[in-house]
Amino acid sequence: MLRQSLFYFFIISLSLSSYAQTGTICHYKIVEFKKFEIKKPGDETHRYAVETLNKAREAALEFEFVLQFNDSVSSFQLVNQMNNDVNKPGVAAIGHAVIGKGKFYQNSKKGIWLKTSKTAGKKYTVQDSINFDWVVTKETKIINGFTCYKAELPENGTIEEVWFTPQITASFGPLGLCGLPGLIVEVKRGTFVLSLVEISTNEIVDIEKPDFGKLISAEKYNKMMDKIRSTIFDKN
Repeated sequence: MLRQSLFYFFIISLSLSSYAQTGTICHYKIVEFKKFEIKKPGDETHRYAVETLNKAREAALEFEFVLQFNDSVSSFQLVNQMNNDVNKPGVAAIGHAVIGKGKFYQNSKKGIWLKTSKTAGKKYTVQDSINFDWVVTKETKIINGFTCYKAELPENGTIEEVWFTPQITASFGPLGLCGLPGLIVEVKRGTFVLSLVEISTNEIVDIEKPDFGKLISAEKYNKMMDKIRSTIFDKN
């Protein structure tokens, strides 16, 4: 009887554990990416730099990103880079740098936002609070079968707009964006558009809190980056 009770306890525990790890997996790809223009045709250095950026752009169009989430926790990161002729050593790295590097993690219950970053040869996990001042508009459009609403971040200089769907009641999205009443399906950032291409529900998700180098606040990290940028510009 004791052995049978232990067996049932084990089955129930296993079921609860599996349920706790069940969530949603979303695949995103870059669906639009403007070509970089050669503005100084006579400048060979400029021409070479722009041609390299456009090769990186082509490589980035092959990147695949994955967002995983359950009721309260999410992670987002690049999961693979296609090995083709355009994706030569260095070019893919430039493409990744253009769209943004690192792994994003959010815990909505604890209000924690994390991003991994490698800066000046050192590893950091940047921590911030989840605080996005979204302005939701009445503008709608259909993206991959979902009715989506447009939202903007007026104080943000890089995120032009996002589209989210209340049909999926998860306040997560790609690139560390979150806090809307529905899944963020598409992001327009600078010269590229990142869009949801596939979604699977009731999947086993593996969401780990980043442990990448030194933990630093977003405020201190931004001050450090400003100092690095000013040093570079002073030298030039």
